[in-house]
Amino acid sequence: MPLPVNFPEGYGLVEAAGAWGFALEGARAWLAETLASAPLHAWATRQPDGRELSGRGRTSSVPAAVRRPTDPDRWVVRHYRRGGVIASWLGDRYLSVGVPRPLRELHASLEARRRGIPTPRVVAGTVHPGPVFYRADLVTEGIPGGADLAEVLFGDASAALDDEAALVAAGALVRALEAACVLHPDVNAKNVVLQAQAGGIHAHVVDLDGCRVGSASVRTRSHPMRRRLERSLRRHEARSDRPLGPRAWAALRDGYEARGGAV
Repeated sequence: MPLPVNFPEGYGLVEAAGAWGFALEGARAWLAETLASAPLHAWATRQPDGRELSGRGRTSSVPAAVRRPTDPDRWVVRHYRRGGVIASWLGDRYLSVGVPRPLRELHASLEARRRGIPTPRVVAGTVHPGPVFYRADLVTEGIPGGADLAEVLFGDASAALDDEAALVAAGALVRALEAACVLHPDVNAKNVVLQAQAGGIHAHVVDLDGCRVGSASVRTRSHPMRRRLERSLRRHEARSDRPLGPRAWAALRDGYEARGGAV
């Protein structure tokens, strides 16, 4: 797997211990030092104030190692791992062909943000190459006070935000993704993160490594992001003792149809 030559503005290459990665300019020295001693996901598990995030693979929330005063004070470190049936065969390994996952997610994230989609800023990404496969990690800024949609509706964060307002915001986010031609292949209840802000609840989308960012012509094609989110919610509903009522489903539809809420 050849090393990338060019990175988006504000990011630079880092190489250490047989691995390579990229980071925001202010985080390159930290990444080089960290990568020389351990993969990022291993570093994250050793942080004293770190915690695992449920339902998103091997993902940790840790204090930001470097930050400006206006930056969020926590990072999210995600170890890429396959889902579905193929996970039992390949686990966290990806074929060393094409653009690696962290770089794909960086480009998708930057373009989605440029198009007005709320998604956390990428801080760094790393690739541990092998002869056939590679393993990879990604660091993004945390969302202060954020809780994913599944936690809000069915989990420990259920008392923090109003269910119907959360679903309106989630529906509006899906509509915004469609309007911006950011086609996310896995819009599920764990990949929609909600945050209470002035003016209401705001929804953010995460895990963009599989996204396709298209031109305006993509809008005419059918892409089932809303249906995928609805199926995800029904799976969580079936596993919990908190069924969603008609008002909740109507709130999701109202957000999608732009009858309220803020992305």
